[in-house]
Amino acid sequence: MFEWDDARYFLAVHRTGSLTAAGRQLGVNQSTVSRRMRSLEEALGTRLFVQTQDGYFLSPAGERLLPRAARMEDEALALEREATGQEANLRGPVRVTGADAFSARVLAPLLVDFHARTPGIDLELIADIRTLSLTKREADLAVRTMRPKEPSLVIRRICGLTSAVYAAKSYGKVDAGDMADHPFVSADDATWVESLWLARTAPAARIVFKSNSTEAQLAATKKGIGLGILPCYVADPEPDLVRIVGPEKVVSRDLWLVVHRDLQHTARIRACADFLFDALAALTAQFEGTSKPRRRASA
Repeated sequence: MFEWDDARYFLAVHRTGSLTAAGRQLGVNQSTVSRRMRSLEEALGTRLFVQTQDGYFLSPAGERLLPRAARMEDEALALEREATGQEANLRGPVRVTGADAFSARVLAPLLVDFHARTPGIDLELIADIRTLSLTKREADLAVRTMRPKEPSLVIRRICGLTSAVYAAKSYGKVDAGDMADHPFVSADDATWVESLWLARTAPAARIVFKSNSTEAQLAATKKGIGLGILPCYVADPEPDLVRIVGPEKVVSRDLWLVVHRDLQHTARIRACADFLFDALAALTAQFEGTSKPRRRASA
């Protein structure tokens, strides 16, 4: 009978495409991954991968076994979540994830405040534009701007999160009714709500600077390269920026706090979730763009 733990190595090689990358993901060296894969293939009596110059690809047998290995992983993680969900003390790690600018500007300071209240909890903040999987324990808590659809997740709406159009004070006068005459700073993803809004509102506008980083878009807008569509909580405090079009006419989304249902009663995770929910809700005016915005630029 094969070692159950070898299924982790099988999945890691499949997801990364190489022994080296799989080793980094699992925290072991390449030779360990190679040895565990040989052991698994010998125990199963079949080749699981075909090696090419572009990496490792599933063999026909590997494709057939992949769904079962994935279910093994899901069950193992569910067992871990259920076991840790029984904990009743405020000690141990909590992993929180959010987008880049939101993590740096909002979550990091709040988590420092939370640690001051609960010093027995060790915190990890994963700032990533990707949506990390709570089911696979990539994080314990998430603050997201898209409502999750997975039935295994428990979600709480915190408040709205708005964006508006901003310009640097050095940029000059802007006619809000004819923004197509101005260059724009935008996200590099056409599916972002800010990008969709710009495509609808000023389809002929030239985008002169793109980035997947909110902080980079902010920096470019402050330098005056073009108009930026920025979150109000990021841009409103900036003395060098003015609003051109308010959030009521631009973009509004919801801010959600998300936790896996198997972990929602774990004491340390519930304590962190409740603290973040209350602290974030207290910042609603900043997130919704109603807290003393900078004056609009003259038309």
